[in-house]
Amino acid sequence: MASQMNEEAASRFSRNLLFQYGLQLAKYIIPFITIPYLTRVLSADGFGVRAYVLSVMTIVAVVMEFGFMQTATKKVAERRDDRRSVEEAIGAVIWAKIFLSLAVCLGVFLLTWAVPLLRENAVYVGIALFGTVLNSFVPDFVFMGYEDMRIITLRYVVAKGFGALLIFALVRSPEDLLVVPAIDALTSGVAVIWSYLGTKRTFGVGVRMPSLKAGWDELKESALVAASNLSSTFFNSYTAVAVGIILSGPYDVAIWSLASTVVSACQSLFTPVYNSLYAYMVANRGLMLFKKIVSVGIAGSIIARAGLAALSEPVILLLGGAEYAQGSYLISLMTPVVWLSFLSLMFGWPLLGAFGFIKEVTATTVCSGVFNVVAVTLIGLFGFGTLAALATVRCATEAVLACSRMGVSLAKRHEIMRMRSDFAEERKVNE
Repeated sequence: MASQMNEEAASRFSRNLLFQYGLQLAKYIIPFITIPYLTRVLSADGFGVRAYVLSVMTIVAVVMEFGFMQTATKKVAERRDDRRSVEEAIGAVIWAKIFLSLAVCLGVFLLTWAVPLLRENAVYVGIALFGTVLNSFVPDFVFMGYEDMRIITLRYVVAKGFGALLIFALVRSPEDLLVVPAIDALTSGVAVIWSYLGTKRTFGVGVRMPSLKAGWDELKESALVAASNLSSTFFNSYTAVAVGIILSGPYDVAIWSLASTVVSACQSLFTPVYNSLYAYMVANRGLMLFKKIVSVGIAGSIIARAGLAALSEPVILLLGGAEYAQGSYLISLMTPVVWLSFLSLMFGWPLLGAFGFIKEVTATTVCSGVFNVVAVTLIGLFGFGTLAALATVRCATEAVLACSRMGVSLAKRHEIMRMRSDFAEERKVNE
């Protein structure tokens, strides 16, 4: 019986991983189709505005997610057979996100008023904010908890593919800049509707709205995870915002955005493994599978880094054209982030988080995030603000995160083995 359960769990993990890769592939193929078009049609200034607002919206998206992908996914994974409990978990997350929406809108309003580049493009910011908040209500954590990402993958490909077609059809000049966030908002609305229909049809669960207190409790429960995720987001988004302030030009923001996008594309190769492994580890505590994935992933990430460094110039020429060619050196400088981020991801939530060491995951993330913010700020204050310096800080930040998480995992190894043994004994009793 135990062997059969392990085979079923491994099979579910493999299927989920396959669809996760399909989703991640679509997330980068579709934007990579539109980026070369937008860089040319919107001009460097227009694309720089878009990149700058997107960096702010990235922070908004992480605030709206608020750790629910970890806490709510864990609840769904542990209570798959209790439909009412899953439905109430969905409702509690919806209440929590409504509360967050109010705070986020106020925060973005104040930021827009304070930052000239945002204030000059306030309408763009407002449309982008609406689409980002709307998209946050997609219940991805339900599909993650059930380890079945088919609907999410199909939804994304169709909605964003349709959005790409609209961009090619409707965006023809810098004057069409506002059309871009409007299309994103439209596709987000489609995604929300489609996703809730998918949870009902695929898993038989709908939405059961609990009390407002349940939403508040959900916020408090996820606060520690949110602190970790927000700190992690500062790695890219805070630096991107700082580029706009320190270097004061949309062109520099555009170059940084293109280089960061290319590096992030390589990092995204690990996201499906991270997401699938987290759900698997919560449900099965499979240390053997974890060790195999880490061993293979280290070799793969080093190869990916070498390939990215070798192809940096043709890649940026393809995406942005000759106007952005000088940004290829940034890609080479940031390639260490690729293999370092694999280690920081795997030793974070899939290992430490799955075994309940949430405070430790958060502490390592916050510390590395603080390091990033302090280093970038000092660079700006003391007049050493160059793109190369900021790229170096980005690599150092990821190194701090990876080393600290591996160190904590080593320190907690005896507790992890004990909990793994207790879990195995409990499973035998239940059988």
